[in-house]
Amino acid sequence: METWFGARRRDASPLSRALTGRRALALGALALALAACNEGTGAADDEQPIQTSLTIDPLAFLGDVRCSNEPGAIRSYVATLTDESAAGGPFTLASSPPIPCSSRVSFTYVVAGHEYTARIDGYEQYAEELTPVGDETSGSRHMLLDGAPVAPRWTWGCPGPDAADGADKLVAATGVNVVVQGCDPLTGPIDPASAAIVIDPASALGALRCEGDDGAIASFDVVPQDGALAPVLGVGCPPAEPVVYDLGVDPGRAYFFRLEAKDAAGDLLFGASCFAAASEGVTVTATCDALSATGALEIDLDALLAEADLACGAAASTYTATVPPPEGDQPGAEELQVGPVPCGDRALLSALAPGAYEATVEVRDARGASALSATCRGEVRPGATTRAACSRLP
Repeated sequence: METWFGARRRDASPLSRALTGRRALALGALALALAACNEGTGAADDEQPIQTSLTIDPLAFLGDVRCSNEPGAIRSYVATLTDESAAGGPFTLASSPPIPCSSRVSFTYVVAGHEYTARIDGYEQYAEELTPVGDETSGSRHMLLDGAPVAPRWTWGCPGPDAADGADKLVAATGVNVVVQGCDPLTGPIDPASAAIVIDPASALGALRCEGDDGAIASFDVVPQDGALAPVLGVGCPPAEPVVYDLGVDPGRAYFFRLEAKDAAGDLLFGASCFAAASEGVTVTATCDALSATGALEIDLDALLAEADLACGAAASTYTATVPPPEGDQPGAEELQVGPVPCGDRALLSALAPGAYEATVEVRDARGASALSATCRGEVRPGATTRAACSRLP
């Protein structure tokens, strides 16, 4: 059985450029048709002209790996082509859907004269058990099993990393179905995309709704706290597909992301935090807090006490923090006070409306006498905790 599969470029939107730079991911692939089962050149029948295409044949990569129903055998694979001749640098096409290990898959959206490389991800699961991240037509090479990320057990590259220069090049030709050959197993160092993080902004909606569902949210911004990862701005609500970080993610590291929800005018309405721990060879889904319209101000006096040469104990026992309402708040709004807080503990002023805050802090010794006065300032954002910057008062 041979599956004919079209992988097309998607216009390079600001979102995709921010996410992957020169290596845009072409999502939104289109499965064209199932041809009759045969072992021919890849044409559907003798009466139709052969399309310009590249075909992956399992015989090119399976080697000693068994394709069967036996335990430990491969049952399906996902193929991904990269156009090495694309203007501006290598361009990765949308991946195929999961394909049975006994079937070929053909890519028809290829450019005659361009050189291609292929990556094959092999799975122990049957093709019908796997779902690409996003949906069936997302073009993602990352798979879900029962809604959870699943990593491939085998990975091959075509042509293989040990191929000599000029050997086994995959060059598309007009009116020819080029069958890929010369695939070799890949190992960790050759696979820079072995760790990936998926962020689904819709998972943070909770009871909130998108603009199209009579809600206020029109778009999302995903901002990584790690400067090595690029922010992804203007993700629609609901998202067409999750945001995938598969470049620059280091296995074994924890990553935090700021998720912001905005209205049609671009004004910030809600915010949340997302977290994921990257793992080698695994696509993990980030966990996001529920979007919130309020934030929190955190007060930590450690640095201030050290500057004043004070230590928690008899000289500095407790402290209180008083926060007036932010400027522009409703008349008659009451100030917020927390404490006494034991010295060494952090005070958290939560459920604050967004805005600039200035807290007055009074530190007292074990007898209740004033030991230190300070002001702590911070800008509160929706769904975030802001660490206040404190300065000692004379």
